[in-house]
Amino acid sequence: MPDRNPGHARVPATVHCWSEDVPSRTFVSLEKALAYCRKNIGELPAIELFVHCGQIPEPIISGDELAALIKAKRRNLI
Repeated sequence: MPDRNPGHARVPATVHCWSEDVPSRTFVSLEKALAYCRKNIGELPAIELFVHCGQIPEPIISGDELAALIKAKRRNLI
């Protein structure tokens, strides 16, 4: 995960699901990607978030860290 600072909640992010039935979706911000995850978590098996913040390789959020961010309130991200 990139350093948590005010800018990262607003960078583009892709929700990648390892299920072939669920296509990946790219959002204009990490904040919106996490909101999508919160709303649809029941239909999103085995997901990861790719954060498009200019770092190579791109930071990937998954597992316990992703679970914690999905549970976090928006104000904790920005």
